[in-house]
Amino acid sequence: MQKKRVRVNNILDKLHRGVVYSCIGVTLYGTFLLGLRVHRYLTVVRPQRQADELQKIDDGQLDKAKTIIS
Repeated sequence: MQKKRVRVNNILDKLHRGVVYSCIGVTLYGTFLLGLRVHRYLTVVRPQRQADELQKIDDGQLDKAKTIIS
């Protein structure tokens, strides 16, 4: 019985397929992490900034302009 000869192209094709699958996986995982950041910004950070801005307006901290006395 003779061993079947492994062709170099078959090995390279499998290696290339593995690299492509790895790149797809990294892209999907990165997209997931980016989505988590966007969700956190929209649900936590932006509302907190808006609340802080409204609090500053209510406290009068944003009105630092000098009044003109005539």
